[in-house]
Order: sequence, then C-alpha cells, then structure tokens
Amino acid sequence: MIIRVLLLFGLGATGWLIFFRRNRLPFHIMTVFVLLGVGAVAVIFPDITQRAAELVGVGRGADLVTYIAIVAVMFVLLHYYTKFVELQRQLTQLTRELALLRAELERERGAPAQAKPPETPRPS
Repeated sequence: MIIRVLLLFGLGATGWLIFFRRNRLPFHIMTVFVLLGVGAVAVIFPDITQRAAELVGVGRGADLVTYIAIVAVMFVLLHYYTKFVELQRQLTQLTRELALLRAELERERGAPAQAKPPETPRPS
C-alpha cells in the first residue's frame, strides 16, 4: 500500500513540475498528463496491466510496462539525437556566415582580419 502511495505521489509531483514549467506546446502537456493518468490507473489497478499483457502475449503486466517504456525511451533518444544533429548543422552554417561577414567587414575597413585581445587592467 505504501508503495502505491509513493508511486502516485511521484506521478503527481511529475505532473506538478510539468504544469509549472509550461514552456512546451499544449499538445505536449496534454500528452504528459494522459501518460501520468495511465500510470496512475496502472498503479491503482495493477490487474489491468496484467490483462493487457495477456492480450498481447506478454507474461506479466510489469514486463509489458517495461517493454513499452524501452520503446518510448528509444523514440525520445532518436528524436533528440536528430534535433541535436540539426542544431549542429545550423551552428556550423551560422559560424561560416559570421566568419565571412567579419572577413568582408575587415576587408572594407582595410584593417587586418585578426581580432585584438582584450586589455587587462593593471593592478595599482
């Protein structure tokens, strides 16, 4: 019984944190709350996961939840990996454009393309 209360408290705390950090789209927030609700139902009524596991041919409900969690984590990892690669590509493009603009600006000014290091104040 205490385990169920702790699990429900953890799900509630996760929902509370997501609610107060609403920097995502409403669809993402609703998806998280639906998943938290499904998790709460699975904690309160563990027989439901057992019946679902039997329907899909998995031995136990806990195994089914584990398999679903593994697939979900792999999906999230793949999603963020593709985002990371895209951000790297954009950063490379921006760096190239900035370097070209700086070189063009220095060429128009007639000054050398090297940047001067900042001066450090001398102690008195």
